[in-house]
Amino acid sequence: MKTVSGGFHALALIPLLAALTFSQEIGEIDENALFSDTAIIMVDSSDLVVASKSEDGIDSTVASFSGGVTAVAEAAVSRDWFSDRDRSEIDPSALMLGDLMLDVRLPLGMKAFIDAETFVSPDSQGLSFAVPELFLDANINRRVYFRAGKQVLQWGRGYFWNPTDLINVERKTFIEKIGSREGTFGIKTHVPFGTKWNIYGFMDMNDLSSVDSLAAAARLEALFGGTEAGVALWGKRGRVPIAGFDISASIGKWSITGELSLTDGSNYTVIDLEQSGLFTGDSDQDPITFKNLDDDPVVRLCAGFMRNFDFLDVDDRILVVGEFYYNQIGDRGNGFRKYRVGEKYDSIMTLPETNMLRQAAQIALIRGFEFNSMARYYGAFFVTINEFVADDLTLQFNGLVNFNHHCAMLTAGLTYMTLHNFTISCLATGYAGPEESEYTFTGTGGSVRLTAGIAF
Repeated sequence: MKTVSGGFHALALIPLLAALTFSQEIGEIDENALFSDTAIIMVDSSDLVVASKSEDGIDSTVASFSGGVTAVAEAAVSRDWFSDRDRSEIDPSALMLGDLMLDVRLPLGMKAFIDAETFVSPDSQGLSFAVPELFLDANINRRVYFRAGKQVLQWGRGYFWNPTDLINVERKTFIEKIGSREGTFGIKTHVPFGTKWNIYGFMDMNDLSSVDSLAAAARLEALFGGTEAGVALWGKRGRVPIAGFDISASIGKWSITGELSLTDGSNYTVIDLEQSGLFTGDSDQDPITFKNLDDDPVVRLCAGFMRNFDFLDVDDRILVVGEFYYNQIGDRGNGFRKYRVGEKYDSIMTLPETNMLRQAAQIALIRGFEFNSMARYYGAFFVTINEFVADDLTLQFNGLVNFNHHCAMLTAGLTYMTLHNFTISCLATGYAGPEESEYTFTGTGGSVRLTAGIAF
């Protein structure tokens, strides 16, 4: 395995050094746009504002609250249910989510944000709490912008897959998550040069155990006419750097995106089938053993398109998005069969939860597979029809395909939203493919989810 002895910390300093050198060239910056790259869409509450003029009489302190309450009821059915209609094959669940967001804007461009969530379900013993995002914003003379804390970053241009994103700890989910996306700890630096150039840096402090566990990333983004392009570099001590490139352009009414990462195979680990007792049956071996891939170049590539269509005298009524993903380290065949996940895995999962073999199997599944990036070839489509039948109705059809496993996830959803921010929706999901595949290994054949919520 190749190692890198040092130098990665300089990645996070690139934006600061660039700003000190070229600060005179920076134009007027929209700070609201800079602050809006969080995963949360803020809904300001004009009734909960506290303001005070600063010495220059321009800046003010503004605290705005927003949030929502969401109720969820879901029923999942096994693949066997479609043949025997046995009610024991139906697994119902329910959840309540409360979300409160506080956005504080201070004089001189200082800002703070917190997103706090609480969950409760019939099976829980009490309330569960989570803080997906919590960060502070600051700047140097409105030339260099910093964000420190737990945050979600927009890194890359892919709609669903982002092969250049090695920062966010939670990937995008195909089925919309109930609640906010989990942020990662770190310090982001942003240096804008007018509207044409942007430099970003990020010091990743997630899973921080020592100085050597720090990771850093830098990104240069430029606008050339109607085309945006970016290059990125990620580094960590003891790891081979990972380079990234992305681009977005418009061709007529079509928006085209591309994103690519390039690195060494030794950056990736897989389960060692010959040394893992879980798969060899040798009790003297460790249940799970991992090994690094060969040090050959590894490419991950995502290419996509997006277009709005007018329909029945309504502008941009239909939105169509399509994406293709190539993952060089993925299996050309069915990785589940290679790891013998199927009948063997099902028999292991019947053991008590405290059984070490069952725990090892669960660890293997979580650590050994990266979902939606397990095989070599994937595709996805997303179709949204606004003002469906009525002005307040939205219809969606989405699909996710693993071409190597010959399996897919398909969803159809209908959402009704009132002018008072009350939303009710129904989402049906189906899983198609052989039993041993990425989207069918759990035995679930389909599900229906009802959601009602109010935002304030």
